[in-house]
Amino acid sequence: MIGNISDVKIISSIKNKSSPYKKIPGRKLYGLVYRLEGFAEYTVNGEVFRAQEGDIAFLPKGSSYDLSSHNSTYVSINFDAYIENPSLAVYSLKDYVGAHSMFMGFSEIWNFGNLSDRYKCLSDFYELLSYIARIEHSTNAISGSGKLLEPALEYLKKHIFDPELKLTTLHNLCGISDTYFRRLFIQRFAMTPQKYITAERLSRARLVIESGDYDTISSVAESVGYVDPLYFSKAFRKAYGHPPSDV
Repeated sequence: MIGNISDVKIISSIKNKSSPYKKIPGRKLYGLVYRLEGFAEYTVNGEVFRAQEGDIAFLPKGSSYDLSSHNSTYVSINFDAYIENPSLAVYSLKDYVGAHSMFMGFSEIWNFGNLSDRYKCLSDFYELLSYIARIEHSTNAISGSGKLLEPALEYLKKHIFDPELKLTTLHNLCGISDTYFRRLFIQRFAMTPQKYITAERLSRARLVIESGDYDTISSVAESVGYVDPLYFSKAFRKAYGHPPSDV
């Protein structure tokens, strides 16, 4: 568990492949380690914490553990901070929109980017901490009233790239008011429904552009639900700091 945290300072970030086995006698810094692929197991006093692809592990400063991994690539963010009663924990980021693409480029941007790039990394890092904090404090919401969101979430899985998608459809599917729906959604995802949809669409667009498997930027925009390519380009620039043509 991360718990209350202050005086945060990122020291370094590394993208690398994990060795099959390593013994860590005591970490010098706190770490958030995201699994891009494969899995890893952290063993502390006989207790095993398993991090799958798409999971992130919080590793406390001073902690000792045995690390074993299989075909695993990771990105670590090593930082110093003041944290009350930290303990090793693993969190799933499967609902964190754009997590994979963010971590794919985080180390390179942090190590070789300009000042503006570093501020973007800090912004991403604090958003990540905010999301983890919500995971730690919203268990009741997710297991109880959070179940009310499931009809909308199932609908989003099938229609999130549909240009005709309307927010009113989501809360109507759940049978609750727009205000209550937004409140539950923010508790679960640390962002509004509109921001979630935008982030998911732009993340998919970025992956398509990075792959090179597309005809035009306009066709990419249309494939993720944007009728107006100019509006898509503005949203993309706002999210990533550059136009889609510069990916």
